[in-house]
Amino acid sequence: MMMNTKRILFGLMTCAVLSLTAVSCTPNTADDNTYEQGVDKSKVRKSNKNN
Repeated sequence: MMMNTKRILFGLMTCAVLSLTAVSCTPNTADDNTYEQGVDKSKVRKSNKNN
């Protein structure tokens, strides 16, 4: 009986790990546009480090 319980728990843990892996590997295209936008260098202010 103890072996069956271990086997069931191991199977459930395996399913949980596989489902978490599948969810974390899905592509999220909603945030990709944020990272693909360039920075307009004319709008960036330079700081004065001599102060």
